[in-house]
Amino acid sequence: MNYLLKYKKVTKQNIDTAIKIQNIIFPEENGAKNLIDSLGKHEYRKELCWWIAFLNEKPIGIVGLYSYHEYPDDAFMGWYGVIPNERQKGFGGKLFDFFEKKAKQKNYKHIRLYTDDLENLEATKLYYKKGMISEEYLNEDDKIDSKGKILIFSKSLTKKPTEKWNNKYLGLTKQVERQNYSIEDNF
Repeated sequence: MNYLLKYKKVTKQNIDTAIKIQNIIFPEENGAKNLIDSLGKHEYRKELCWWIAFLNEKPIGIVGLYSYHEYPDDAFMGWYGVIPNERQKGFGGKLFDFFEKKAKQKNYKHIRLYTDDLENLEATKLYYKKGMISEEYLNEDDKIDSKGKILIFSKSLTKKPTEKWNNKYLGLTKQVERQNYSIEDNF
């Protein structure tokens, strides 16, 4: 079936929906702080924005785009996913295509994301299908506990070949700390 998804940028008016969707997709991880930060400025990010994907009026997924000041040509995909009962219908691919289109519109040269290779097997298959390459992230200054290997996926948005990440610092340790944040701490 060919479903048409609509995307709404996360705002103060719909942030509760975005947090709920993120928690359904990633019940072990708390993305509330990142979503809240997207409503203002963040010290180490050049850009930070999120969209909720809707099928008719029902929220079914979320995707974020962020970049670092140190790596201004790289658009990272964050909190990307579809709620469990809407998977295997092609929505993941549509969300990916939406993200890639946004990154191109914003003149990024690469799209990147990181994930655990064992926790996200279905997602990694999609990333390869969409033309991404992967490499293991082994930065000694940025270790986190994971069930498997941390992979960095990359794809060029230009005619040039895809450049590998080459273990540049990502700040994953800080990200894990942010995931332990309680939304009640902010309100």
